Amino acid sequence: MLCRKWLFPAAMLAATNLPLSAAELPPGLLAVKQQVVEITSNNTTRTDNVPEVRAQLEPLIAQLEAWFNANRPANEVALTQVPWKNLWYDDPDISFDFQFGPLQLLQPRDRIFQVIEDGFYYNVSEFQLVVFEQRLILSNYLKGAYTIARPAGPGNVGEPRLNTVDLEFVGNSVFPGTIPARIRLSPLVRGVDRGLIPTIPVPGPLGVTGELWNRYVDDDLRIAAGFDDSEPETIDLYILRRVARAE
Repeated sequence: MLCRKWLFPAAMLAATNLPLSAAELPPGLLAVKQQVVEITSNNTTRTDNVPEVRAQLEPLIAQLEAWFNANRPANEVALTQVPWKNLWYDDPDISFDFQFGPLQLLQPRDRIFQVIEDGFYYNVSEFQLVVFEQRLILSNYLKGAYTIARPAGPGNVGEPRLNTVDLEFVGNSVFPGTIPARIRLSPLVRGVDRGLIPTIPVPGPLGVTGELWNRYVDDDLRIAAGFDDSEPETIDLYILRRVARAE
């Protein structure tokens, strides 16, 4: 998916209205949504069964996606431009376990967040640098800038992949320590973006481009898919739940 080596998914956008409530789903689809949440929550940190989990999720997500495409909320922008936490994804290049001699670099799958703002977003995650059994935690702020392609409108009701995020990565930095839970994620990334919270620039996927879209989104769950422009045939899946802080 977009930025296969660094990205943790973005989303779709459109106009504005009242939030889409999960209660608006038909009862059968509410049960499907709950299955998706349970499956992904139970497998967030596992990497040994990723293909099996994707296969289990696909028929469930297809049901939610079909309903979503036919009932796309006018306020997809407002629903998407909030903080999210990773429940599950199958992009193999996001989390990793790199080891070279006594040096090991880890990215825990349960410490990945995303904050979407107007025109940009941040993937906020934690890395663990282990040297001779000494562990240093770094918080990482990967910035993406985006525009919206294929906006939803009266002429394309029911079509998939509308309000697609056309994304480019434009910044990457770290700060020693965990993601601060005392600061809400939205003010945190705004502070990073404005330089009010100092971070250290590091190499990253600057200039990498791709696309992301919502297969389903409501006021507490987002199911996004996307690809890196260099590998458009590989569609990665991302399941996220809405949060306010780095819990």
